[in-house]
Amino acid sequence: MDILAVEQLITNFSVFLSVLCLVIAVMQPASPEQKLIMSYAVFSLVTCIGYLGIVYSESSLRLLVYATKCKYIGSLSVSITFILLLRYLHIHVPKWLYGLFGIVLVFLMMQIVTFDSPALARLSDPCSWFAFMRRWMFKDYYAEVIHGIPYLHKVNNWGHYLYVGFLLSYMIIYTIVHIRTIRHNLSVDIPNLSFLYIIIMLPALCYLAEKIFIQVIGYEAVPLVPIGFDISNIMFLYLIYGRKFCNVDALANPAVFDAISTPAFVLDSRYRITNINKKAFEVFTEVTEEEIGKHLFEAVDQMNVPIIDAMLKVGTQVDAENEYIMVGDNAFHPRIRMLGPKRNPQGYVIWLEDVTLLHDYKQNLEFEVAKKTEELQFTADKMRAMRDQMVIGFSAIAERHDLSSKGHLRRTANYTEAIAFELMIEKKFPEQIDFSYVERMAQIAPLHDIGKIYIDRAILNKMGKLTEEERRIMERHTIMGAQFIDKTMKENVDQQYVQMAKDVACAHHEWWDGTGYPNHLCGNAIPLCARIMAVADVFDALVTERPYKKAFSVSEAYDIIRKGSGSHFDPRIVDAFEAIRSQVEEIQMVVDDNSSI
Repeated sequence: MDILAVEQLITNFSVFLSVLCLVIAVMQPASPEQKLIMSYAVFSLVTCIGYLGIVYSESSLRLLVYATKCKYIGSLSVSITFILLLRYLHIHVPKWLYGLFGIVLVFLMMQIVTFDSPALARLSDPCSWFAFMRRWMFKDYYAEVIHGIPYLHKVNNWGHYLYVGFLLSYMIIYTIVHIRTIRHNLSVDIPNLSFLYIIIMLPALCYLAEKIFIQVIGYEAVPLVPIGFDISNIMFLYLIYGRKFCNVDALANPAVFDAISTPAFVLDSRYRITNINKKAFEVFTEVTEEEIGKHLFEAVDQMNVPIIDAMLKVGTQVDAENEYIMVGDNAFHPRIRMLGPKRNPQGYVIWLEDVTLLHDYKQNLEFEVAKKTEELQFTADKMRAMRDQMVIGFSAIAERHDLSSKGHLRRTANYTEAIAFELMIEKKFPEQIDFSYVERMAQIAPLHDIGKIYIDRAILNKMGKLTEEERRIMERHTIMGAQFIDKTMKENVDQQYVQMAKDVACAHHEWWDGTGYPNHLCGNAIPLCARIMAVADVFDALVTERPYKKAFSVSEAYDIIRKGSGSHFDPRIVDAFEAIRSQVEEIQMVVDDNSSI
């Protein structure tokens, strides 16, 4: 097989692939991608027809000239593909720059079309007006056959070098755009962009290589450009069918998509909008068809929310039941589905279910719950205030009944609060003591001797030692105090408060070793609040003058408390009491016997 037959075979195959690519491009759904690949297919077909005309010209000068024109015009049409590519990538180009490239393109086209015009032109013939430019492209040309291959030998002029520079500028700019887009534009599908770059650049590189080849050996021995188009066209077919470059919208049935009653968007794999249904245009009134091709978050501000971003990043079929997107007064629940396989997603469909009624109902329900909660809190605060006033009243009754208790109730309340707070800081009883426990401790402490209102004043104020019978009567104040609290506070909603008050009243005379009264409890069986109360009660009794004894000093009282650690008192509470000695001394000095609750 001779060289001419090989070139004819290669160029025939190039034209066949170019026609096939153009037909396939026309069959794709209308989209920016379809416009882009159609422009390439036209560029490929026109150029390949030019090369086909050359190898079948049989040295006919006229046919060689027309085929050469076709080849040059086809190669210039790549500029249109490049402009569409810039728009596809959303790269802003100043209008004046478009105008400049357009002028250069038209100028080169005129040179190519007129390079074979007659030297003498009649001004009356409009077709010959541009004949004066015929030598700008080529100084001269003639047909020749080298190794059986027809060839139009051309002597290049400055117009031809402008043509080559024009193509080189496109190649350089495209390369820069390609690199910058990959590095900075996260909304670009890099594999598809790289395929496009190779498809468009390969024939141009082959053309430059062909020019170098001709300069070296003097003729075109290898059809490099048709071979480049063959490779590019095969990659073109893979881009469409393997990479599904134009098939994002096809994965969502267009008719159904536009007819559904919920706003919906189709995105490509880089979250750029490829389609918007009618309902979305109605809901998002500021969105127009010009937003197609833009990143979703850039085009629709309301969609730029964390839940949408998270759903897209997960990349699987995700529902967000409790997340809403607000558009005006309407609430929408976002849903998303991936298009294509998980390993190579081709895009996504996002649709928004109108849940305004449900959202409003939930908001109203939440408002009612908040309102009821506020009312309950108000009631609870009111009851707490009434309870506190009741405690103050009970304490006042106890003080009037037992004159020796004046100031005692106030001081012991302060002591118990300080002890409980220290225990909380030291984390001695973390499962029981918190801020609310400390607060309750201070509130219920004044009730520890409320049972004494049932004891005869003669016994309470007796100067000497009590008889055995009087002692038994006195000990009954613990049980009677607990019973009194149970009867008067049983309707209280804070049952922990009531239980602590009963425990303090009933068990504050129990001993750690079990020798106390009324129930002879020992160790941890004694309620914690009663153990705290015991230390505070005994200490204040020691440092206060009573009808039957003189007051001890603070140091003497602390020594007695310390000696009772492990027998009378819980050692951990004694340690905490030791730690707050300065506070205890301050309370003992500030709160005198005339102080009441």
